[in-house]
Amino acid sequence: MKIAIVDDEQKWRDLELEAVQDYVKQSDEIDVFHSGVEFLQKNKEYHMVLMDIDMPEMDGFETIVKYKEEHSESIIIILTTHLDYARKGYLVDAFRYVDKTKMQEELEEAFQRVREINRKNQFMLVGTNGNDTKRILAKDILYIETKGRGCIIHTIDRCYECSEKINDLEKKLEEYGFFRCHKSFLINLNSVEHLDKEFAYFPADKKAYISVRKYVETKKQYIAAKKKFASM
Repeated sequence: MKIAIVDDEQKWRDLELEAVQDYVKQSDEIDVFHSGVEFLQKNKEYHMVLMDIDMPEMDGFETIVKYKEEHSESIIIILTTHLDYARKGYLVDAFRYVDKTKMQEELEEAFQRVREINRKNQFMLVGTNGNDTKRILAKDILYIETKGRGCIIHTIDRCYECSEKINDLEKKLEEYGFFRCHKSFLINLNSVEHLDKEFAYFPADKKAYISVRKYVETKKQYIAAKKKFASM
């Protein structure tokens, strides 16, 4: 995992680096920056960015906005001693708001969640499209439907054939936020834009059937998934 620490004060940079080193693995990389400008000039994508907010020249919020224009998938953790900044952190889609005075305990929880997310994001299925065979990340799958003895994996731009049966995929993908809403459809709840009593709707005008007897439970699972995602 690649990690960046951005803080203009040497005292806090040292404390933050010390705290982070308690939770990293030997293979992890840590880069430290003394300003948002220096961080942006590096133009490097990180899995996790620990960002101080109160910095001269360019504050943390402005730095995050500019950084996410190129690296939208990075997880941002806001670091500050100013409690009144907490609410504003949600405006830049921050993953966590960490009080520097409680940094050790709060970073431990944040790192545990990030590693869980990274583990889930790395799970893949193998699918084929013509002569093209591809490993497809679970998070990139919209839904899966049965076809003959196998399945069709639907992503936002392409469809892939998969030899695995939907019953087997249901068991494999349950912990990654998938739900069997119909005997022939397995949906990624995190990719659903909205649903009604007949369909679950996805980006690119795609949709999957919901069986009548599964609608109530599908709606319940969908709401639970959205709440879980919002709390991450």
